[in-house]
Amino acid sequence: MKEQAVSYILSGDKPDDLIQMLENLEDKVRRCYAHLPDHSLSSEHFCNMLLHDGCYLLRLFMTYTDDSEEAGSDNSTPQAPVTGAGGVSDSVSQRDTLFLCENQIPFFVLQKIHEHVTDATGRPSVLECIAHSVQGLLQAQLYISNKARPAPGQTSHLLQLVRGFFLPAKPPKAMEENTARPRTGRWRRATEYRCHGNIRFKCKDFVDDIKSSILDVSYQGGTLSIPPLRVDSNTWTILRNLMALEEQMTQRYVTAYCVFMSQVAGTVEDVKLLVGAGIVEQFLASDKQVAQGFANLLSDVVLHVDKQEQNYLKPIWHDLDMRCNKWAHRFMGTCREQHCRNGLYTIAFIITAILFASGLMQAVFAVLSYKFKN
Repeated sequence: MKEQAVSYILSGDKPDDLIQMLENLEDKVRRCYAHLPDHSLSSEHFCNMLLHDGCYLLRLFMTYTDDSEEAGSDNSTPQAPVTGAGGVSDSVSQRDTLFLCENQIPFFVLQKIHEHVTDATGRPSVLECIAHSVQGLLQAQLYISNKARPAPGQTSHLLQLVRGFFLPAKPPKAMEENTARPRTGRWRRATEYRCHGNIRFKCKDFVDDIKSSILDVSYQGGTLSIPPLRVDSNTWTILRNLMALEEQMTQRYVTAYCVFMSQVAGTVEDVKLLVGAGIVEQFLASDKQVAQGFANLLSDVVLHVDKQEQNYLKPIWHDLDMRCNKWAHRFMGTCREQHCRNGLYTIAFIITAILFASGLMQAVFAVLSYKFKN
């Protein structure tokens, strides 16, 4: 497939000049892979890898047309891009390609290949075209809202581009430092928050004209609002790869979100609660598989949850913890959990409460009546 992509991009021309250009970029490109353990590739193999992977990505995410065909000429001229819709209209291939480590080619390499085979003057950059395709793909997979947005800044490769689109539009307001405040701990399970804090879980649906992503979790007035997450066989791959990308970063938004979801939805009962609230849309065989997938997300993941710059959800953790430690909310949550799980239980509980209150009032009036008579 990659050989076909090279032939398509080069229009049958020999790749010698392009290989020479990539050799001139080799040192700069290798510095981008300095964090990887394997540097054993020879110069020839390394440049061939850049050629094949680069052409494959351009073929997959860019649409090229032949200017000579548009002019009705028989001459074969270099192609020119017309859109970022993707040369291969297979969204599954695009989706899977995004997260493979071997496809994290620096964008400046793709731009150089693109400029070598086309007249790129006055046309959108490779980053802009690919960002358009990736944005549409993430919107189709319900990771971000349908609000159009420009390509994120400081983007070096595909996975970093995806992370830029994932960043929350409105993260919780940072907390002021307070030594008297308890340290941030582990998230409770969803069922525990409902029982011990009388907390309501609400699906925070995307609004087309508002920029948002699955990371835009919010809390207000006893309601924890979480954007819907579609869980399928690809979900764990994208989240794990984004967490791996963030390991060397200060701000670890995706990692903090994964810690939150894996602990809140770590059991079958919690998954059922979130599915019932519309927060989790599961496409796996069972709720047990979903719970296991969430639980396994944190394998070999380290996050300093008490550091605001790493854990953007820290303020919400403290708000929920404070609510769960108040006896009134614990009492109301326990009553709802034990007596109001369905309509019949709720009606029975209300009738029992009314009868109890009536009996109590009768007893009080009887005592008062006896006292006044005497």
